[in-house]
Amino acid sequence: ISLCLCLCFASHIEKHNSSVGVENILSTWSFKSVGLGTKITRLKITDYHVHCTVMSRYALTTVESTVWNQFHLTKEAAFEVDLPASAFISNFTITSGGKVYVAQVKERAAARKFYDAAKKHGKITEKFRVVVSMPPAIHMSFSISYEELLTRRLGRYELALGLRPGQPVQNLSVDITIAEQSGISFMKVLPLRTSRLLSTEAEVPPSTQVQQNPYCAHIHYSPTLEQQRNLSPKGLNADFVIQYDVELKDLMGDIQVLDGYFVHYFAPRALPVVSKDVIFVIDISGSMIGNKIKQTKAAMSTILDELREGDYFNLITFSDKVHTWKKGRTVQATKQNIQEAKEFVRKISAEGWTNINAALLSAAHLVNPSSSSSASHSLSPRRVPMIIFLTDGEATIGVTAQDAILHNAQSALGSVSLFGLAFGDDADFPLLKRLALENRGIARMVFEDADAALQLKGFYDEVASPLLSDIQLSYLEDQAYDVTRVLFPNYFQGSELVVTGKIKSGVQEMQVSLTANDSKQKLKVESKARLAKSKGNETATFLDCKGSLGGIYSFVQRLWAYFTIKELLLAKINSTDSLAQQLLAEKATNLSLKYNFVTPVTSLVVVKPDTDKYPTSISSIPTSPVTTTTESVMSTVTQTFSANPKTVSIAAFIKATKKIL
Repeated sequence: ISLCLCLCFASHIEKHNSSVGVENILSTWSFKSVGLGTKITRLKITDYHVHCTVMSRYALTTVESTVWNQFHLTKEAAFEVDLPASAFISNFTITSGGKVYVAQVKERAAARKFYDAAKKHGKITEKFRVVVSMPPAIHMSFSISYEELLTRRLGRYELALGLRPGQPVQNLSVDITIAEQSGISFMKVLPLRTSRLLSTEAEVPPSTQVQQNPYCAHIHYSPTLEQQRNLSPKGLNADFVIQYDVELKDLMGDIQVLDGYFVHYFAPRALPVVSKDVIFVIDISGSMIGNKIKQTKAAMSTILDELREGDYFNLITFSDKVHTWKKGRTVQATKQNIQEAKEFVRKISAEGWTNINAALLSAAHLVNPSSSSSASHSLSPRRVPMIIFLTDGEATIGVTAQDAILHNAQSALGSVSLFGLAFGDDADFPLLKRLALENRGIARMVFEDADAALQLKGFYDEVASPLLSDIQLSYLEDQAYDVTRVLFPNYFQGSELVVTGKIKSGVQEMQVSLTANDSKQKLKVESKARLAKSKGNETATFLDCKGSLGGIYSFVQRLWAYFTIKELLLAKINSTDSLAQQLLAEKATNLSLKYNFVTPVTSLVVVKPDTDKYPTSISSIPTSPVTTTTESVMSTVTQTFSANPKTVSIAAFIKATKKIL
């Protein structure tokens, strides 16, 4: 009997763009056992360890957990994990009875053959969870590794590691190493985050130890059972969070080369802020009644107060009808105009249907000079045009077809950046992601919670201070090739642009040129970067992170693959040519297989050999078929193989994420 685990992405992921930023979803591991009746009992977790290495913003995280069936009966252990939305899984193993079963990354069609063969013989129950049927006295360990690039927002990187074992654990630890070649400018460990609401606590988690030098930091957290119970009798249910930033003094940023690959981190500081023409488009349909409209008003009042005097702005509200605060123009952010705008916001009320298409066209009419001659007088070539669009629903009146809305918006907006905010689970987030993707912006989810107003304000803060627009980073063809994206619509204060590529043999000095618009003029800068080539071990020694960077020495190469796969899949989404789509998918698949990444074009398969069988005493737990569907972006197919009443039943699950970064 063969037992296999297959984790694969739902096909509809290809409709979405995994590069659009949203809040990260953090790792979650929990175990519980289900007895023969309705009574739920807990299997004992003996070990729970999180190891994370960050090498120049590129993070490799491994979560390991061991569960023990301490009872005299067979128990089913339910296990689940949530991953950061931007991460790629790179390893998954199950260890039991001294044997290690390592998952293999396979092309989706090949993985599907495993699935179909097992299903044909009645060995599969699809679930979105892990179910491991464990005989008495059995220990079973799980280990998952995933890789991601940390995103710089508001002048800092944030690493958040989920700690949710579901019970106090005797051997629980978190070990983090952060190595930055350009130097760490600041680093702090935050209080444990038990919700998305801002914590009022100021102290780092008890038992946290921090060692730091200018280039490297080690953080160790190992709470005692008593400390865990003090937080909750049910054990930790929190995120361990670290924020830090790096030293970057050169306008052209930091270029690192390793093993024939380069990464260019571009995040200039101390540039003057560029004024903006910003249109706030607010959904006031009936579904916004209550807390949503109240929180939106609170956020807008604060945001309006923070507009700079050089900014121009306007407000649009929409339901089945569209209402513009100042007809045909944007107005300067003077004290009087801001006060009038706040009064306008105070009086809005929610009712009616949702005409997204009409609202978008009205906003384009105001801010894009190509769509309105009457708006031209208020626009300056040195102001950045942008639309911040908030909705909590789907298009229900007027033009409602997604393709038509997308086409109309792209035709009308031109060079305007559109930033979409989906308020709550009922919002059409896929549409907002496509709108943002095709119109120089990003999209985010705003969760219905007590801090929704803070979420809205936090997003605005990220885009409130444009420093450069229409950025192009160029590298000489005889020096670099297979370079990732080099054109960027905007660079905002506190963010970072990243380019990776391959570098030709023998290059000692790399020439980089920058063209962009700043607050006053078109900027053109050329720079030559001396390449300090080094092997992984030498780099580790230079950073004084001896022995702490195992498994991530080739991070620049893996980062190049990480970015390239995302861009290939994005190009596939945007292509209308079937042959081009096929070629792009093949390239993405080949790279995913080479680097062992679980991506939208690959699946994860674990095969348990026929010869390995558990004792026959586990026949007391039947498996009942369940089929689950999800609208998540990172959906997985979980397969439980029920061999026969005398054989163990194994299922595994990596819980779907609902967000895309």
